[in-house]
Amino acid sequence: MTSPGDAAPVRPPPSFSPGVPRVASKTRYPDQRRDSSPSLDSDLVDSRIASSPPQPPLSAAAAELPIRSASPHARSIRSSTPQLTRSVLGSPTEGRLDGPDDIRSLIIRSFSPVVGVYASVDTDELVRQKGFQGGFWELIRPFGETIPGKIVIRDSIGSSRGWEDYGVRFVDLGGHTQGSSEPKTPHLTQLEEALEKQLESPDDPLGGLSRPKDLLSFPTTSPLYKSFLRQLLSVPSTTPHETFRHPVASVIIISSRNTSPLETLRQLYADTSNGDRRQPEWVHSEYLRYYVLVHDEDRDDIAESTKLYDQMKRHFGLHCHLLRLRSNQCVVTDDDSCQVPECEWLSPSERLSGRPEPLVDLDTDGLPYLFESDVTAIKAFIRELVAQSVIPYMENRVTIWNDQVASRRRGISGRFMSMSRRWAGFGSGSRTSLIGSGGGASGNYDSVHGFYKPDVPEAILRKMADFAFMLRDWKLAASTYELIRSDYANDKAWKYHAGVHEMSAVSMLLNPLSMPGKAKIDGIDQMVETACYSYLTRCSDASNALRCLSMTVELLKSRGGSGIESAARWAMRAVDLGLVGSIGQALFSERISACYATRNAIHGVKFGSRHRKAGMWSVLAAELWLRLGKPSLASSSLEEAERLYADVLNIDGSFPMTDMQAFIDNLRHAVKVEYLEARGLDTQAEAATTDPLETLETEETREKLDKRQNRKSLIASPMDIGGLNAGQAARDDDNPANDDFERA
Repeated sequence: MTSPGDAAPVRPPPSFSPGVPRVASKTRYPDQRRDSSPSLDSDLVDSRIASSPPQPPLSAAAAELPIRSASPHARSIRSSTPQLTRSVLGSPTEGRLDGPDDIRSLIIRSFSPVVGVYASVDTDELVRQKGFQGGFWELIRPFGETIPGKIVIRDSIGSSRGWEDYGVRFVDLGGHTQGSSEPKTPHLTQLEEALEKQLESPDDPLGGLSRPKDLLSFPTTSPLYKSFLRQLLSVPSTTPHETFRHPVASVIIISSRNTSPLETLRQLYADTSNGDRRQPEWVHSEYLRYYVLVHDEDRDDIAESTKLYDQMKRHFGLHCHLLRLRSNQCVVTDDDSCQVPECEWLSPSERLSGRPEPLVDLDTDGLPYLFESDVTAIKAFIRELVAQSVIPYMENRVTIWNDQVASRRRGISGRFMSMSRRWAGFGSGSRTSLIGSGGGASGNYDSVHGFYKPDVPEAILRKMADFAFMLRDWKLAASTYELIRSDYANDKAWKYHAGVHEMSAVSMLLNPLSMPGKAKIDGIDQMVETACYSYLTRCSDASNALRCLSMTVELLKSRGGSGIESAARWAMRAVDLGLVGSIGQALFSERISACYATRNAIHGVKFGSRHRKAGMWSVLAAELWLRLGKPSLASSSLEEAERLYADVLNIDGSFPMTDMQAFIDNLRHAVKVEYLEARGLDTQAEAATTDPLETLETEETREKLDKRQNRKSLIASPMDIGGLNAGQAARDDDNPANDDFERA
């Protein structure tokens, strides 16, 4: 074992851009005071930990265990119609609308800081003995998605706010990271295949013919749509035009089994800095390094590990942690065992690959188990990493870039220099030479390879805006995106141009202080239009275009007012552009219906609502689900349409328009026949007897559905199924029945 005197102290280069001095932030934390210091490391010595009630761990017993950590800053973590399935929509007549906070949190959490993981061979071998074949990265990945307790973040004006849903994304730098190259199968194709696999799965409640009782209570948002949105936002590959997937920090890990620990740490650092684990040239190689020593509780001496840990702090600074784990494998039969949570943010390719098989067949459902002491120690380690190192580092970088780069661009002199450089080539050579060399108007854009170097102002400002967005300072993020939009347009960096318009619109919609006025909605619509045009026409990037439209729809819908109409239009645009497959069309039809369903009548008058238009889209969604062979989902969409059409139905529950009634009756019968055939029953015999679907309905569900008298059943008596073709005719533009749809 190497002692401090045997090897000269080695300090990794500071994680700052070249030519930028290291300064300390002067903002005070809410719970303590910090002295100014010229070093970021010393600035973190007395870093903050928010004191707040922790979130419940995997089991109740885990909360009572002490935290085993030798780190100096460790903290304790202390109706008569039978329903085949439930609609994804809330009933506006009953006040059950979609929960905007849930979808809003999902979008916010999708843009979390990325932390690279690079472990030594001995560490991965220790973790594999515990049943994790992917090594240390697979062990800690699920626990980083939600940090226990509140994470306090300060914004650009110095005010602090605690977040309980904060998390980070761990990516493997040791050989399992998905690269930036395009996959063989397009992302949207994989997304459609993953949704189809989920619907066909017998273990998934959405894939079966019936659903559990707890899912029959009108959930506000469909689990299938949440899965669609989560997979759409879970693209792990890094791209040059945005830095959300660029590593903010990397964790370098060794174990107590290592025979030359300090030399191994130096080699691992060299690999991530300028070795074979170096990031692409458009990713800045200088980011925060965090060093971890994994102590084997079952075989090694804690005294020796503590000495080694002290040496690590003297050689590499205070960004270190001693993690104490057991090397024995935990099984279900152990008293203190708890199941590792499943990763929430899995890409479509990961979901299609399937869940890994357990090493021991003990009905573990493919998920491994850990000792509760290990779970508690891992949570403490991740919280310390994020709260004391990652967040302060990002805050420090935003402060430096804002003072030294952004402030100069916002001033009069910065605008004058930008115009001079753009039109006269002042300070960057002649305009002719720039065009001939392949550069943009600023001379910093490499049009041949399609990226900015990471140390130029355009790339630094984009990284600053992305850091502010991940720190949830959306006001600063929106102003920074606005600052560089014209630069990307002048340089003809179209993917950068599309991305900055997309995130500028999302930042404005997430800002709670931004009022949803009509003029502001129009400005957001213009930015979304520009982003989609650049993504599709200039970059042929359908995946990012769909991501832009999906986030815009949900955030505009949560704003209410005139934003609801705009959200429905953008959802229609996504379907018209062919960005989604057959399952996506059905989901977006339901979301369009959900948008219109949230538009209620003006108080005191009888007009202003869009419930009948919402009912029309719900009927169209039912037809799409039926074509996909999903009668249970089609049944719930029809039931939703009946509630939305309550104002126009006759007293017997029928439609006043003959063509509309014929279309609905045919669709009802087709849904029932499809369901009976899926169950392998005789359709004629069952249709003539008692409805077999009646067993799926409980008294509680019947009371919730039966809100008016003489309500007509969606699964009606059998009739000529050949009349279903009239439903298709109802969608034709030249069919008179379509006018009945619009009037409804």
